[in-house]
Amino acid sequence: MAIDPGSSEMRFLISFLVIGTTMGCHDSLPPQAGSTTAGRSSGPPPTGAPPLGHLRLNELLASNRADRIDDEGQSSDWIELHNAGPQPLRLGGFRLTNDLKTLDKWTLPNHLVPAGGHCLVWMSGLGRVSLAPEALKASATTIPFETTLVPAGANWKYLAGSADEKATDQPSTPTGWTAVDFDDSQFSEGPAGFGYGDDDDATEFPAGTTVVLLRHAFTLTEPLASEAIVLQVDYDDGFVAYLNETRVAAVNAPPDKELGLNSTARGQREAGSPERFDLSKHAGLLRTGKNVLAIAALNTHRGSSDMSLKPALGTIPTVLHANFRLNKSGDTIYLISPDGNIADQVRYPRQVPDQSLGRIASTRSNWGYFLTPSPGQSNSGPSQPQPVTARLSFTPPPGGCEPGTQVHIAPHSSTAVDIRFTHDGSNPTASSPLYRDPVTLDDTTLFRAAAFIDQEQVGQVVSATYLVGRRPDLPVLSISLKPEDFLDVHLQKSGKGRGSERPAFLEIFSPAGKRVVATGLGFRLHGGAGRRGGIETKKSYRLYFRKVYGEGRVEHAIIPEAKVKDFDKLVLRANFGDGRSHGAYIRDQVTRDLQTDMGGLASNGTWYILLINSDDHGVYNVVERMDEEFFISHLGPGQYEVIKTGNTVLSGTRKGWDELRDFISSTDFSNQDNYDELAKRVDIENFTSYVILNLWTLNLDWPHNNWYAARRIPDGKWIFLCWDAEWGLGGGPYRHDVDPYAFMDSGGAYGHGMSRKLFFALLGNPGYCEYYQKEVRRHLAGPLHPDNALRQTRRHRDRIATDIEYEFERRKYGKRRWHEQIAEVETFVRAAGKHLQASTDAYFSHRLSAGTEDRVAMAEDENGHRHVVHRTDDGHLHEFSLHPDGSREPDTSISQLAKSPPATGRPAIYTFGAKGRRVVYRDASGHLHVLSRSTAGSDAGTWRHADLTTEIGVPEAGCDPSVIVIDGVPHIFYADRRAALRELWFDGEWKHHALLAAPRPAGNIAVSRSAGTIHVTYVTAFGAACEQTLSLGELKTDRRSWRPRLIHRLPATGNPIGFSHQGKRRIVFRAPEKWPSHKPFYFAHEEKKRPDYRTYQGPRNTLVQATDVGQRFRRLEPIGSPPQQVAGNPCALHATPDGNHFLAFRDVSGQIQEAVLTNGSWQLTIPTKLTGAPPASGDPVGLLSTQNGSRYYLYPGREGHLHELSFNGSWSHRDLNMTAPLSP
Repeated sequence: MAIDPGSSEMRFLISFLVIGTTMGCHDSLPPQAGSTTAGRSSGPPPTGAPPLGHLRLNELLASNRADRIDDEGQSSDWIELHNAGPQPLRLGGFRLTNDLKTLDKWTLPNHLVPAGGHCLVWMSGLGRVSLAPEALKASATTIPFETTLVPAGANWKYLAGSADEKATDQPSTPTGWTAVDFDDSQFSEGPAGFGYGDDDDATEFPAGTTVVLLRHAFTLTEPLASEAIVLQVDYDDGFVAYLNETRVAAVNAPPDKELGLNSTARGQREAGSPERFDLSKHAGLLRTGKNVLAIAALNTHRGSSDMSLKPALGTIPTVLHANFRLNKSGDTIYLISPDGNIADQVRYPRQVPDQSLGRIASTRSNWGYFLTPSPGQSNSGPSQPQPVTARLSFTPPPGGCEPGTQVHIAPHSSTAVDIRFTHDGSNPTASSPLYRDPVTLDDTTLFRAAAFIDQEQVGQVVSATYLVGRRPDLPVLSISLKPEDFLDVHLQKSGKGRGSERPAFLEIFSPAGKRVVATGLGFRLHGGAGRRGGIETKKSYRLYFRKVYGEGRVEHAIIPEAKVKDFDKLVLRANFGDGRSHGAYIRDQVTRDLQTDMGGLASNGTWYILLINSDDHGVYNVVERMDEEFFISHLGPGQYEVIKTGNTVLSGTRKGWDELRDFISSTDFSNQDNYDELAKRVDIENFTSYVILNLWTLNLDWPHNNWYAARRIPDGKWIFLCWDAEWGLGGGPYRHDVDPYAFMDSGGAYGHGMSRKLFFALLGNPGYCEYYQKEVRRHLAGPLHPDNALRQTRRHRDRIATDIEYEFERRKYGKRRWHEQIAEVETFVRAAGKHLQASTDAYFSHRLSAGTEDRVAMAEDENGHRHVVHRTDDGHLHEFSLHPDGSREPDTSISQLAKSPPATGRPAIYTFGAKGRRVVYRDASGHLHVLSRSTAGSDAGTWRHADLTTEIGVPEAGCDPSVIVIDGVPHIFYADRRAALRELWFDGEWKHHALLAAPRPAGNIAVSRSAGTIHVTYVTAFGAACEQTLSLGELKTDRRSWRPRLIHRLPATGNPIGFSHQGKRRIVFRAPEKWPSHKPFYFAHEEKKRPDYRTYQGPRNTLVQATDVGQRFRRLEPIGSPPQQVAGNPCALHATPDGNHFLAFRDVSGQIQEAVLTNGSWQLTIPTKLTGAPPASGDPVGLLSTQNGSRYYLYPGREGHLHELSFNGSWSHRDLNMTAPLSP
């Protein structure tokens, strides 16, 4: 017979906090008079001696098995103190001891117990007074505030920095804004949370906002009851908090002296899980009267897709743990008064589990045993003079049996008891059926039985399951728990953490029907999307074995494949995405087994039938939970950091993980030394096989989701583990011929997930690219060969076939549907290797397409002279200058003057103040060259040449360079022939850095800037418009953290351009009829539910504007009414002071059109028609004069001449070839 500790009146973490408040264990009031004590006693009195003074020992439990758990999750024993006086009483100076030679064995803190109140002390031996560890965990079910100082949705005063990069009215950072007496009357007001981009903000800011200053004033009329102050914040990406002007908490924030309305976060964090910060040491900052919590919310950069801040402030009950334990064999406990006298004492004999010894409420000295302990309440229930023992036995023992079997229940007790029982999983009560005669079984039946004396339960509930009738092929897990607890777990989809756990009892039966395990456990819901659904939905669960329920570990080979001796927890997978009526059930398990075959570590699993309260829930995949215990079991003793989806920390801290992210986000791994350093931090072989497996299976609900990573602390290498791969092996909502690299590069593998970032970082190293391709070939010939993949598939198919067919028939799905899914898996694995190899070969053989035939570039110097550089048919670069008065200087062959090689593609030109100008171009071999002309010094007026490729030692260019000058420093961007993006900049000397290795460009790129960000836009090799962004602040360092943002749903061609308007980032690109190859897969199911989601219905081969609206998908709309058919790439001019933006493009008839963005809409004009200018043969280049505000466009005509269109109140045109130059 097995005892079920989970069946008694178990109370959880929240209940001990309720005790903390109802018992009034506080410390806010001043000391009270009247706490009298008697003289010192010469020895312990017998049990029941009256106390001396108002504070007394009231109840103790010296053998706690299932009554309550403490904040550590342990069933610690406890002592209850009671203030029987008419006034509040402070505990300061009182002590507990079990040894009169050590009166100060444990001193109570200076908390206050109200008149008639109680205070619970855990006798755990921990010796601490602190916040509960659970109190600081990020969980929807974490410990609630005892006193709320700033509610989660409170109104705040706020001042936001401008999101518009061109704003001229950026407010200055107010001095003293964190002070209590600061005048915030000019601040706006709104409710928390604050931010943009997630569609869940109560107060929204414009996209691109990087900092918001917030203030909330609150009043204290009296000192707090608890000094355990907690700041709770959910944030994206950083914040710094001040309490009454003192900095008390910060994440990803600059120092105070650098904080202002132009500040940015110094690291990334995704919102979704609130974090709690212990401010207890700052409790002295609070004052009676007005207090102010001030917070600066921070975003990483203006190009960020979202920002969030949701703060709250409050206090949480502290928990008292004495530094010694109670001896269940018997002892004497003394309460020592502040003056050293014995205020109270109790001598107790050997105790029995879960029966407390307490002072009878109607007396001062009589003690008795309570079958139902009552901490926090008066001991008013029935009492017993002696402990009562009782246990029950079943005949025959629980297990498989035939219909008609009779079950006998017998008591073994120290006094006469009744036996009462239930069949539905509920705990028996005094009104449950009374056992009198044997019970005859007709079907599978659960018993929950207990002994009773009158109305009170004696001992614990016993669970026994009898499997009657059909005997499954698989072993059986039978779980019993209160029906209301099961509903609470099953239906509370947001329930997570220890607070969502409910006590239950587990029995495991072999296929022969023999019970091999019987123990208590904690029962929780498990999963993500699979949490949805009602009572009829088959869901996943987690089982936790803890000593508070029964055995701390189960010593049985529950998962034989794991080769682990014992288990402390299990996951029961329902395979939500690969189950129910539409799944094969085995895809995730096969994937994890294949990772093991590839030499990796994976969660082992097996198959069971699950019964809950005797109801058949069908076939379940029972697997190992991958937490620290898992890694200890498989990799050996030690401490491990374990991180999972959402950067959730399962053990250790996130410090090492964040350091790895920062390292791979800002490091150029084409440098072999950097790559070698990365190989010290990450197990490259493990990660490579992990990526190959996920791409082979086409598991496209990854890498942004469904992953685990771990390392041994302090310097172990990170390894990665597959999890929840139900979309793999043909299980996802996409065709089997989807290109996995298109998905990773340009599709739905969105966001800044570590696996994707790490893969891209590694691809930046040419040696790794070779290694990766070799590993693909090796694994496809080995573990991922169809023979092995089919072996694993059929092994699991055969294991569950009989029982899954029974389940499908019982649920009226029809077993044919399951066999069809199995056949689909087999078809998939036969073809997966060839598909991955072909995709790999195509991806790594990709080279940039040739640059455009455009030949012209233009720049303006500070004197208003426009310098035009154009390439001739023989590759020579010529320059002429246009003066503000319209006159033109002679055409000069600057490349011949500088003796530089011939050029190809379009050159780039930039000026640098009064010092001169530079021209950057590439030659036919891909070398980048710079031609420089200074206006001062010994070589003034002379063109000089430098071969940057040779000088710096960077790879040859495969496309035309794009240049931008920021704070006087030129930055040159290009893609090399391997389609790797690179940046060169000159800051006293030439330096270089690689951008993210993917998404890979298809051709030319364009660079632009906003107020706080630099942007590089291009079309990817798979036809998606992409923009990589970098905070301007990072340009001051040699480290770069580029972030990609893709435009899904619509193909792009040519060279997109980007700009910011009214705080929103916009990308303009030409949309062709179709994708260049396969459309990159993305999953838009959730986004399509949004009321503002729209599918693009406009024409193709026209310009499309993608506007950032703070969501994953941008709003797509054609430019112009009606939209025009476009022949080439547009050029953009910066916004004018009135906020207008200008685009010029060549239409299919050769006309140059201009689109003007005014008040959110585009207006089209055709300057070539207005001026009678000839049609164009190439794309225009443009310039908005900083001297006179005029707009200038140059384009090549079909007759070979270079033409200028200009607007200064009206349009004009001239043929520059026909314009006579000035005399030299």
